[in-house]
Amino acid sequence: MPVTFRVVLRSTETQPSQQTQESVLPVMSQKFGQRVAVSAADLSPDDRLRAATIGTVDTDASAALRDVYEYVKPHRLVKVGAIRTNDDSRVAVRKAHEVDRESVERHEHATVLGEVRGDLLVRVRRDE
Repeated sequence: MPVTFRVVLRSTETQPSQQTQESVLPVMSQKFGQRVAVSAADLSPDDRLRAATIGTVDTDASAALRDVYEYVKPHRLVKVGAIRTNDDSRVAVRKAHEVDRESVERHEHATVLGEVRGDLLVRVRRDE
């Protein structure tokens, strides 16, 4: 069964707004097309910085995951809050210069998904 990656988008604004959602999410949907599914989250007036998820982006292609990460990484209004999966694995993000990539690639429970803007995206599966 193929894995689905979910990129959780968080606002960088002190008071996240629906205007942010309306300016960012449709652009992402148009840019990435059918390779991803973009969904808006419900915002409440009590949402504050670091607590407000403005939306999610789902994809089952690691190439699309890298493209979304590359698009969001330098963005002013949103950032990647987490990358989740629909199985028992997770995606860890580490600075590429701080990681021994060859060692990670040899690890049986880790798969390097790619390097994006100096970050290494690694899918890590649990030990059974």
